[in-house]
Amino acid sequence: MSELIDRSNGRTLLSKVEFATTFWKRFWGLQFRRELPSGHGIWLSPCSSLHTCFMRFPIDVVMLDERRKIVAVRRNVQPWRLLFCERKTHSVIEVTSADAGWTVGHQVDVIDFDVTDRS
Repeated sequence: MSELIDRSNGRTLLSKVEFATTFWKRFWGLQFRRELPSGHGIWLSPCSSLHTCFMRFPIDVVMLDERRKIVAVRRNVQPWRLLFCERKTHSVIEVTSADAGWTVGHQVDVIDFDVTDRS
């Protein structure tokens, strides 16, 4: 399991982050899932655009540059949308729309509790 923190203040942003680093894991993402628990997220890398087809709930999309700095946040992205990311985006984190605390300009860090989680 991995946790995501705000590097500037040490605050936990996600208690569990799932990594989607292959084509198929990024493609499937959150499709067909019934929910994404609060405090959980999925990190798609690399990623410059995304879709919310076959999703059952709205999400927030946190866009990160190569240094894991937050460059933009798109809130309440509804199912069946296509989203193009900000120019400097290298990866995105998808979270439940109810989650908050993402600050543009802040850098995030991953704390790994199990390195096999990144498969």
